[in-house]
Amino acid sequence: MFRVCHVLASVGEKGGLEKNVIELANEQARQGHRVAAVADPTMREHFSGAVRFHAHPMGGGRVNPLNLWKLRKRIREALDDGPEDGGGPAPIVHAHANKAGAMVRSLRRLLPGIRRVATVQNIKRSAKPFRDYDAVITASAQVRDSLRGIPATVIWNSIEPPPEGTREAALATKPPFLDDGEPVFCTVGRLVPAKGMDLLLEAMARVPGFRLWMVGEGLQRGQLESIISTRYGLGERVWLAGHRDDAVGLMGCADLFIVASRNEGGPYTLAEALHMKVPAISTRVGFAAEFLPESALMETHSIDELERGLRMALKDLAGLRERLQPSFDLVAREVTLEAMTRKVLEVYAGIAGAAD
Repeated sequence: MFRVCHVLASVGEKGGLEKNVIELANEQARQGHRVAAVADPTMREHFSGAVRFHAHPMGGGRVNPLNLWKLRKRIREALDDGPEDGGGPAPIVHAHANKAGAMVRSLRRLLPGIRRVATVQNIKRSAKPFRDYDAVITASAQVRDSLRGIPATVIWNSIEPPPEGTREAALATKPPFLDDGEPVFCTVGRLVPAKGMDLLLEAMARVPGFRLWMVGEGLQRGQLESIISTRYGLGERVWLAGHRDDAVGLMGCADLFIVASRNEGGPYTLAEALHMKVPAISTRVGFAAEFLPESALMETHSIDELERGLRMALKDLAGLRERLQPSFDLVAREVTLEAMTRKVLEVYAGIAGAAD
């Protein structure tokens, strides 16, 4: 049994990063490990009752001495909370993302006898927050390679398979274009520059013969509406669906899923599409190159590359689906909460040893 304290510095949001940490902590506790979380009070409601929650306001500066001293106290309290375990593996503090990673690193000499693990989700310009850890985990090989030689273990974030009926529920809402005789392609994400939706529309204007569902909401919506209606007259080919709770189901109804991102950590949506056994093409972001064959990958920031990918997929959708069967199998086997938790515990076992 491990004693572990997760440190999460997010405030008031539950995006992909936060979801990953919460699910990991809850599953570790469910398996019988002694799990605590030190996080902002706004995150308390998301952790299960089996996780001992210790509130620490995370709005303070990452180098503020008083803030760091209080964080050290919370971590010690979290690891000491609960019955004595009579020795066994050393306790572990597991920091998630930049701010938590930097703060826990600053405390490394003030936490004797405690092993330190950091998880990194996105490509980093500076690897400094993740130096001097006993182990580092990254969400993709691309992120690992950005750490400038720091040894790291790649563990993909968990994406649970969608429940039965997910596709059928989305289909029942009667999304457009399905009876128009042309294949329907789908992309899902926030309407922000990082997601490359504008580039995708520019490429689409060059490639006739398909319709597009663009699912998501964001600050770039006005610009995208202008590209669709004013610049290229794509109104009859594009559905700007806005935010949809059934986005995964819509993926399952489409003939192709597209990731056009300029930069991306996951992308979670790609894993979700592959869980739905939908063929996909993607720019070289996040773990896309680990999941997709070379022919399904496109360079980032390039309308020409997106055009090439669209034409390739449109030419032989059935063949692309066949080539992606190993991708479907890989995601079903390895991109699950069970697989992620098992691999993280293996990292813990590699560094814990006997308590000091």
